[in-house]
Amino acid sequence: MTLQLANILFAATVAVYLGASVLFAVPLLSSDGSASRASVGGRWAPRLLSLGVPLHAAHIIVWSIVLHVCPVEGIHFALSVGSMFACAAYLLVRRRYRIDAVGAFVAPQALAFLLASRFVGGVDEEPRLRSALLPFHVVSNLLGIALFTLAFAAAVAYLLQNNHLKHKSLEAIERLPPIEALDRAEHRFLVAAFPLLTIGVLTGTIWAREVEAGGPADIARAALSYACWAFIGAVLLLRAAAGWRGRRAALGTIFGFGLTLLVLVAYLIRSVMGAGGTGGHA
Repeated sequence: MTLQLANILFAATVAVYLGASVLFAVPLLSSDGSASRASVGGRWAPRLLSLGVPLHAAHIIVWSIVLHVCPVEGIHFALSVGSMFACAAYLLVRRRYRIDAVGAFVAPQALAFLLASRFVGGVDEEPRLRSALLPFHVVSNLLGIALFTLAFAAAVAYLLQNNHLKHKSLEAIERLPPIEALDRAEHRFLVAAFPLLTIGVLTGTIWAREVEAGGPADIARAALSYACWAFIGAVLLLRAAAGWRGRRAALGTIFGFGLTLLVLVAYLIRSVMGAGGTGGHA
């Protein structure tokens, strides 16, 4: 019964995220003749995403019960939890920073991470490190990565809007937030993510020797945290010391996020190969 509920919640979350992704894309792809459809998509996409977040949370809880694995242990659950946090953070700040269109990048990413957490590789069920600092380490890392995800989405939107402005595509310009708002949002997301990831790095370093001797999931999670932290720090430093703003800051953010994804993909590929060699999980 629990497994069936987990599957239902998973299917519902996938459907909602997919629907939100489509609706977010409608205003970006619509022409003048479809302005009404664009308006409907712009209104309903955030509402659909706000439904997806509690469904996603419920699926994480139930699926962790099925697998008898804590949802903050292992890179697979971290993928799912991090993407859920990114969606929740976006919903909280989208109006304040006028970045509704950024949802067109957040929702598909959440969908991809949710699918990867379920179908790519296997969940590591080895015993985990235990420490009083572990909750601070995991939660700060997940929140930091969620904010880094939003910074990445804002950076991609910035480059698109910058290209529209350069080519004076007035119709396309109106579909994205003002370029200043995107640059400001990207910077503030990075500023908010950096102290959280710093806490994650510091608490992780306290038991670094045990992490290095741990399983692949522990090593991958540590590498992901260090990579995120290093590139956020570099982009913020260059922005303050060398005047990096706009396009250069956006490219730096995208490059840093891409590197963390490479670390993640490398682990997932290794996980798939390992599962294939051992017959996988039941």
